[in-house]
Amino acid sequence: MLPGHKESSTRTAVIAGAVDTLITLAALLAAQSSVLLADFLKTGLEFIAVLLAWVAMRHLARGAGDAYDYGIGKLENLSSLIVAALMGLVFIVITVNAVRGLLSPAHVGGIGVTISLVAQVVFGSINCWLWRRCRLAAQAEDSPLMASQAKLFFTKLFGNVFIFGSLALSLLLADHSWSVYIDPIASLVIAGSILVSAIGVFSSSVYDLLDGTLEEKDKLDIMRELVLHFHRYDRLYGVRSRRAGNRVFIDIHVGFDPARRVGDVEQDIAAMRAGVMRHFKNACVTVVLGPELTLASESADGEQVTVSRLAAR
Repeated sequence: MLPGHKESSTRTAVIAGAVDTLITLAALLAAQSSVLLADFLKTGLEFIAVLLAWVAMRHLARGAGDAYDYGIGKLENLSSLIVAALMGLVFIVITVNAVRGLLSPAHVGGIGVTISLVAQVVFGSINCWLWRRCRLAAQAEDSPLMASQAKLFFTKLFGNVFIFGSLALSLLLADHSWSVYIDPIASLVIAGSILVSAIGVFSSSVYDLLDGTLEEKDKLDIMRELVLHFHRYDRLYGVRSRRAGNRVFIDIHVGFDPARRVGDVEQDIAAMRAGVMRHFKNACVTVVLGPELTLASESADGEQVTVSRLAAR
């Protein structure tokens, strides 16, 4: 999916989220229900999440400029962390209100319930369409932001089905005394799903922000390519890698015969880079001539201190 389509999907989601938030607010004001409160808070949270994603998308589309030579891919992860924090806050509010509903239960009713039932059907269809579109974008571009958006819309779709079912049961079983507990229990289930999603978003975003090295499978792919191109270089000094948001940076330190022509070396470097890059999306592969240099000095107490720096590129 093209970047323009990705931003278009997010912009459509912002508009739909704003309308959905207003409708759920109207339903909440027209009926007293723990589920409708949970629905409004959840919908408002999802609208903020999509809005942040759209803002981040616009910044990424403009480019990093002169201030960030390696791009601003981590902006996606920072946006996800903000969403995770808001999820935690919404979880607390919904849980407190649900516990209060369990202590003082009451039947749900009013025009607000009808408004909510219709809204769940309409926006459930919209969320299903947006979920499929964002999932395709995430697969095509390996974007953590679009992947989180796909999860968000799937959660919204599940919430639409769940809320519709809980409200319908509350109305159909209103003659039973125990039906008053359907509403607060359903809101607790919604709160639990938000908490699980928040933990998942937080853990994945923090992992990418820590600039961790590549997984073992990815390292093996790099080594296989270097083995295939072993005739192009004379010595392999080492490989360094890290992730930064949805981007991958790989430094390969190799040695060449000093007697070779520069033009021939450049062709071999280009072939090595192309071989490694075909295993990754959004990768920056640098072939460094020579090893990683180390400078050793003696500290005051006699212990050796090693300071590393990369060879000149």
